[in-house]
Amino acid sequence: MNLLEIFTDIKNAFGGLWQTKQRGNSLEIITPYATTNNRFVSVFLSKQGDDYVISDGGWLNSGVYEVAIGEETCFLKILYHFQNSFEIKQIANAEGITYYYLKTANAIDIPSKLFDLTLFIQNIVSVSEIAFDDKEEKETKERFVSIANEYLKSFANREKLKLNQYLIPEKKDIKFNAIYNNTPSTLSLVNYVTGSSNSYFSNSISKANMLFQMADDSSAKEFIKSKVSIIDNTADGYVPEKLAGYLYHLEHHTGSLLVNWSEKERLQSILN
Repeated sequence: MNLLEIFTDIKNAFGGLWQTKQRGNSLEIITPYATTNNRFVSVFLSKQGDDYVISDGGWLNSGVYEVAIGEETCFLKILYHFQNSFEIKQIANAEGITYYYLKTANAIDIPSKLFDLTLFIQNIVSVSEIAFDDKEEKETKERFVSIANEYLKSFANREKLKLNQYLIPEKKDIKFNAIYNNTPSTLSLVNYVTGSSNSYFSNSISKANMLFQMADDSSAKEFIKSKVSIIDNTADGYVPEKLAGYLYHLEHHTGSLLVNWSEKERLQSILN
């Protein structure tokens, strides 16, 4: 059964408002289900080996739905709830874009799995419109993540650089802004530290502290060559005299290298 024949079965199951576009080896299925920001949900169907894979095409994580997938605790609880309820799996590519997907070897299961993924996307996009975080703080973090990512990509080996990556992918508990594989058996962990106020900045330092300590307690410890904290010393929340104690702890208790954004060129020697 080819993908278009499967799509015909989907239309018969759910009604005639569904549309398709061929995208390489995948079939984009445009559903009649809309998010609260008036975007229709698309899912992508492909055949990989003996399995049919239904994915979001990386659209949730790449801004196609015009929302940002947050990292606030409240939002993540909701995300994990829907992910577990629908048994959605995820994988990240080399650029750090997360793909959410379901797969099955049985074509007859495709309509129900497609419907589950559609509802998952619809709910997550809609929930992403809720302001869990301070708007100024959210914009500060998004700006710094964007410019730091672009800077790392400008000089680092793309095959060795993983953005927004879990240290141990199958566990999905310790995520870093970047992981750089210096050699096949060693890696560098990178955290971005920023904040729109002193309070947010100190929280960002504390989070980096915790992640590095968790990495040292993990099975990956023996492969860690260096820990790097990129400090956004251009942010409004960067007040050195108030952050000195936090930064001292980050440097001396985790062994992290502190690199101010104003001295970002140092990263080129650290990550090579």
